Amino acid sequence: MKKRFLVLTLGAAMMMGMAVHADGEKTVINFYEHSDSEKIATDLVEAYNASQDDVEVKLSIIANDDYDDKIKVMLSGGADIDCFWVRGGDQLRQMANGGAVLALDDMIDAAGVNFSDYGQMGEAYQTGGKTYGLCTSKSCWLLWYNKDLFDAAGEEYPLDLTWDEYADLCAKLNKDDLHGGLCVNWIMNTGSAAAGEYLTDENLTRTKEYVEFLNRIYNEDNSNLSLEEMSGSFDVNSVFAEGETYMMLNGDWNFLLFPDADPDFEWCAAPLPHFEDLEVNSTVGSTSAFCINSSSKNAQAAFDFIKFCCYSDEGAKIYAKNAQVPAYPCDEALEIYKENVTTPGTEYVFAAKVNSEDGNEDYYNELKDAYKAEITEYLIGNCTIDEAFDNYKVRRDEIINK
Repeated sequence: MKKRFLVLTLGAAMMMGMAVHADGEKTVINFYEHSDSEKIATDLVEAYNASQDDVEVKLSIIANDDYDDKIKVMLSGGADIDCFWVRGGDQLRQMANGGAVLALDDMIDAAGVNFSDYGQMGEAYQTGGKTYGLCTSKSCWLLWYNKDLFDAAGEEYPLDLTWDEYADLCAKLNKDDLHGGLCVNWIMNTGSAAAGEYLTDENLTRTKEYVEFLNRIYNEDNSNLSLEEMSGSFDVNSVFAEGETYMMLNGDWNFLLFPDADPDFEWCAAPLPHFEDLEVNSTVGSTSAFCINSSSKNAQAAFDFIKFCCYSDEGAKIYAKNAQVPAYPCDEALEIYKENVTTPGTEYVFAAKVNSEDGNEDYYNELKDAYKAEITEYLIGNCTIDEAFDNYKVRRDEIINK
């Protein structure tokens, strides 16, 4: 898009509230996103730019696998970034404590944004009594299944499974070169977080029970892909799309991403498995956010853009059109989502009873890393489960008390 020059003096332009430079050029907002959301980001930028005469948002995309590390390096190196996507609250809080992101409270108040509209998930982007991000879309974890394989096996669809029932079914179906399931190892306390137990809790009974479940499906039954098979450049959607796995545990972002894998079978969503004393459709979820670089020279203009994306009907409808549930509540957007996402199981997204995937402590990301490292040692056979949890608790105390 070419830059246009205004036939206005700078003083007149400022009186009209226009964001222009002294030389009459548009204010340019440099916006960074990860590749999984490139289509959404492109639509948001195009819609916003079309509504503006004096501001132009320029979009830069970083590959998803590299995004978190690269954006941190760029921020610390003084790159010309105005606003950018953050994957989760733990990363945001680290950035906020390091002074890399701007507190938005004054602009939120001036713009009439009711941050409580984001619900509990929005709290992930608050720390020290301040707010550092506006929420983009929200997600929840589901169970995905290959309907063709279930039909061929004469099995009922897995619409209400406990964790034990999931493991039993995976073991039963794990034959004839087919895998019963695929449980990704990104987080290793999914089941316990869905039950409201977090890594900060003194009593980790549910967490240990879920790890025993993981050991069963990974090692004892060999019914799900192993940790070794999921190492390296593992692409969960590509593996499931091969059509040799009955079930997969993953998030509702698959409504958007999985069609790109071009599966040659009918695929559906079902509620995440749950502990026996929990209701069906108890799950975990999260929301990402857009934040502003604390060094941005155009913070107010950047806020206007992220408010359009994250706190407007227009932005919400763009997310819905691209098969994501907007964090901003908008009835019309939800109807658009239902029209555009026709894969069976969409209703479980709206009926989900969602607990936050992570705790809101500033150090929670460190706890997750320590926990995953110690539990992995158990799952690959280097220690007992009790030793793994004892080691984690020692590291947890060190992290909390440092």
